[in-house]
Amino acid sequence: MSTWINLLCWVVALLVSMPMWVVIVETMGALVYKKQGGVDSNSVALPSTVVLVPAHNEETVIRRTLESLTADLPPNCRILCIAHNCSDATSEIARQFGAEVLEVSDKGTGGKPDALKAGLRSLDENPPELVVIVDADCVVAPGSVKALASEAKRLGHPVMGAYLFAQADAGIGKSTVSSLAVTLKNYIRPLGLQRLGMPCLLNGSGSAYPFKVIRNVPHGDGSIAEDYQLTIDLLRKGFPTTFLPEARVDGQLPSRDSTAQRQRRRWEHGHLILAFRVAPRLFLEGLLKLDRNRLALSLELAVPPLAFLGLMWVGATVGSLFVFILNGDGPMRFLSVTGLAFVAAVLAGWIRFAGAGKTFFALASIPRYLMWKLPMYRDFFIRRETRGMKTGRD
Repeated sequence: MSTWINLLCWVVALLVSMPMWVVIVETMGALVYKKQGGVDSNSVALPSTVVLVPAHNEETVIRRTLESLTADLPPNCRILCIAHNCSDATSEIARQFGAEVLEVSDKGTGGKPDALKAGLRSLDENPPELVVIVDADCVVAPGSVKALASEAKRLGHPVMGAYLFAQADAGIGKSTVSSLAVTLKNYIRPLGLQRLGMPCLLNGSGSAYPFKVIRNVPHGDGSIAEDYQLTIDLLRKGFPTTFLPEARVDGQLPSRDSTAQRQRRRWEHGHLILAFRVAPRLFLEGLLKLDRNRLALSLELAVPPLAFLGLMWVGATVGSLFVFILNGDGPMRFLSVTGLAFVAAVLAGWIRFAGAGKTFFALASIPRYLMWKLPMYRDFFIRRETRGMKTGRD
């Protein structure tokens, strides 16, 4: 019996450690990244481009998004705001900034994917060559639209920019940890994948596509993690996504705890569903087709949210500790080495790309952050989120 228990502990340890080593390798790749001089977008004439801005009742935030876009809009580029089931002044504000507005009314169950599909259909009569997608609650850094479009034109593939979130309140440590977790997921790890020549996941706002590539894919249908599902759908059609760190789009984490909880619940439940259900199938496809892009993306998709991964490691380590005490054997040492390497890699990435002060300030709040996440992960197993509706604003 002890042999079977020991074997089971090793299987659990390997399953828990695999995503941790994926993060370690990606972070090491990012740490050796040397900042380039930027994308030479002037070397390629920008073809006709449309910036799609899907919006649902965004009158409180869309103004700053359009200000950042119109202040640096490249020639041969126009903005199309898709006012999806809006009952506020979103359309009027968009027109004030010279944006074209497509007002869409439907059952309202499809969220952002339905808005994007309506916007893309409206472009069929006069299709652009490129499409850039920016959410209505973001600030776009100067030069980012041109950089995204130029790189999508050069590659003929989807391109993802650096989509980062500022913390809601500098005095709230939990918000700082959330901001750092997003930095790891949306910047450090994709940067490592770029350095390794591997595709990344689409992470929300700030992406660009050839119109012919994006027009007929399912747009994340059937998944509340629609951006991740769109990445998979595009990859299966032969279009992997490339990370472009020079293009930056900034969002804002919610300040209200209830709003943040709902937002993270939807994001993380959707991610976990894909990690458990889709990632193994994608890995098998990669093996059968000898496709390194599918293999790499399946491993990336299999990495659960940071807090969930940490709790998995704690559970596996406690179990292996009991086995070690009873039998003097088991994966205890292996898990310890993995845990130390993981913590060292994550801290090194945060210090390099977010700063030592912010990193060490957040460390004291990590236990509180994990306790905040526990009900969310409990609900994944007993009351899973299945709705893809937009999270309300503060």
